Amino acid sequence: MLNPIKLLILFILSCLALTSCTYRTAFGGCAYRVKTGECYQAAVQDADITTTSYAAADNLMHHAPSTQSPKPRLLVTSIANIDNLKRSSSLGRLIGEQLSARFAQKDYRVIEAKLDNRLIKIPRTGELTLSREKDNKEKTQYIDRVVAGTYAVGKDKVYVTLKMLSYKNGKVISSYAYSLPMGPNTSALLQKSFWW
Repeated sequence: MLNPIKLLILFILSCLALTSCTYRTAFGGCAYRVKTGECYQAAVQDADITTTSYAAADNLMHHAPSTQSPKPRLLVTSIANIDNLKRSSSLGRLIGEQLSARFAQKDYRVIEAKLDNRLIKIPRTGELTLSREKDNKEKTQYIDRVVAGTYAVGKDKVYVTLKMLSYKNGKVISSYAYSLPMGPNTSALLQKSFWW
């Protein structure tokens, strides 16, 4: 007769053998199988969005032609979704705000768009842009340069492209492109807002 401990071990081994034989693997890539618990991926870490925005502003300044004092009057817009330029997100607005803060730190004369009635607001997005209508164009002569940009959402990254433009003729003065990993904070900032 078998010892009770040996019998228990035999029972456990037979159960393990049965479950491994009948276990069905889900089809699809690892991104899908994470949901079923079959595939484990390390959590994607967010980049420090403030640090990357400041580095982007520094890069735009570095590659722009040197200017004499006082520095140009600058308007920074929200960063728009590349698939719909009339839409932004919390991420696009945040990057625009952080760029604006960095330019102000570097002694650019940054125009605060939200307090200026010469600007129009695109409905549902919160994005501020200059009105191009003839009547309003004369009122915007106080701006020398505009910083604008787009973002595109990829599988695991957000790709951001920024440009510093001459307001007078639209010529690109400097540009910079970078990407952000799609971590939990970045993903949350890209979700649709109920307020816009």
